[in-house]
Amino acid sequence: MREHEVPTHVQAEDKVLLWLTFPQIVAMVAVCAVSYGAYRYFPFGPSEFRLGIAVLLGVLGIAAVVGKVGGRGLPLVAADLLKFNLGARRYAGAPAQLVLSEAPAPVEVKPDPMRLLAKKAASGIGRAVKAARRRGRRPFRPHGWFGKRRAGHHQGTRGSRPGVNESRERKPWHKLLAVAGLLALTVLAVPGAVLADDPDDEERGWRLDEIYFVPPEPVPGRRIFIEQLSVSGNHADITLRAAHDLDLRVRAYGGRTGRTLRMGANGKLSAGQARSYNLSLDGPKPSFTFSWLDALGRTGAASLGSDQIPYPLPKADGGLCDLELTSLEWTPGRIAGVIASECVTEARQEIELPVYGGHFSRMIPALLDASVTGIAGRVSVAAGGHRTTAAFVAGGESRFILPVPEEKADHELEITADLTATLNVPLPPMLQTVHHPARTDVHRRTASLACGECSTSRTVTILVHHPEHVRAVETRRGSVTRIRAEAVTLAPIPDTGQVKTLGIGADDPYVILHVPPPTPEPPWAEQTTAGDSTWWGEPW
Repeated sequence: MREHEVPTHVQAEDKVLLWLTFPQIVAMVAVCAVSYGAYRYFPFGPSEFRLGIAVLLGVLGIAAVVGKVGGRGLPLVAADLLKFNLGARRYAGAPAQLVLSEAPAPVEVKPDPMRLLAKKAASGIGRAVKAARRRGRRPFRPHGWFGKRRAGHHQGTRGSRPGVNESRERKPWHKLLAVAGLLALTVLAVPGAVLADDPDDEERGWRLDEIYFVPPEPVPGRRIFIEQLSVSGNHADITLRAAHDLDLRVRAYGGRTGRTLRMGANGKLSAGQARSYNLSLDGPKPSFTFSWLDALGRTGAASLGSDQIPYPLPKADGGLCDLELTSLEWTPGRIAGVIASECVTEARQEIELPVYGGHFSRMIPALLDASVTGIAGRVSVAAGGHRTTAAFVAGGESRFILPVPEEKADHELEITADLTATLNVPLPPMLQTVHHPARTDVHRRTASLACGECSTSRTVTILVHHPEHVRAVETRRGSVTRIRAEAVTLAPIPDTGQVKTLGIGADDPYVILHVPPPTPEPPWAEQTTAGDSTWWGEPW
């Protein structure tokens, strides 16, 4: 009868009943108890309804206990699916870590003759053991070399063959010699293994070309280029052009910390093909990552940070006009933008207003309502040493184009609108004062008196005295024209409340990737006859 050894280090559960383990049996008993409890103690419904609920709970419970997908239990599979669908799926490291800065060094395997000799010796021992088994000899069992026997084996052997010579089992010298030979072979193989990693192996002659595939040299150059970056509102339009055939993955990150994956897209691009993506902008620090795998098997990534994306687009409130940068676009060689303005038609103007004139005069500062008759100005845009101006359109959209060099850079923009408004200020009526000195007016009148039958007349003199006084007369006045100048600067103000620099990133101009032709394989050596070979004649 053959003996079989069951290793104790195997992570395998014992099967108690059929293919069920003990925890599964306990879980099934618990499921049956819950199903019976639902049928027996469910608060409402007929017996058929309670029986259906019990059967449903039992089927689901037994499926969860016994069912497996790919060797894993259903609860573990469900937990993994929930974690995958509800959890964040993003690359936690920096995008620069995805780029292979240099080609991986090819692994050079240096053979070891001693190791080959040990391998051949081991195969010979295996063949010898198999041959011994075929001839009926005892198999190769190292656990019995040093007199260590299992109790059952010894008892069965001694009971069946009482006359066996035990001196041979007590002194297994031939087995010790075999073990010593294996140890010596291992010791001889160790220096060879060490020499295989020695850089001086070529000088010692330990070299045998066992790698027949030589990896190609990496092709330097850019694989992906950003040809357009346009931000409008909460969205960004990005145009990418591929310099080689590649699989592209686009990811947009945002959120409060700027590390939450908001959206993504995958696609295949051929050499020279361009594709535009409309990506959402979220949070104070949005960023984009473009990773690729080209047809040569190389991988890499490019990214746009929050300082290279002009978001949020700035706005400013002025006394005459409220300005907002509604669109900002970069293309190779230029930066274009649109500024929308909303201007007032009425304003208040402070002037020195005369309230009295003539004999008495007085002026007071007054804040009067005025109508805006016209607003004009210029928009100045600067990025480093490059500047441009554009005409300001009141109540409309002002467009500007700033020429920039075609190179990879981060442009910091300064946008300022210098406005001039013409105001028509109507003036209220003014009091005109006139001084009158003191005087006396003499008035003579003839008065007739009648008394009974007689009548008489007499001249009466009346003196009217006017003291010194000032008289005021209200007079109408026209309107005056005033000029108001104002400078409005556009700067983004994120949720933190701190003004930051308005910047936009620019990429290098597109250059196609030239892949060198593969190195031709050396031709096979062909043997040709030299001269006439008839002189060989017959061999025998």
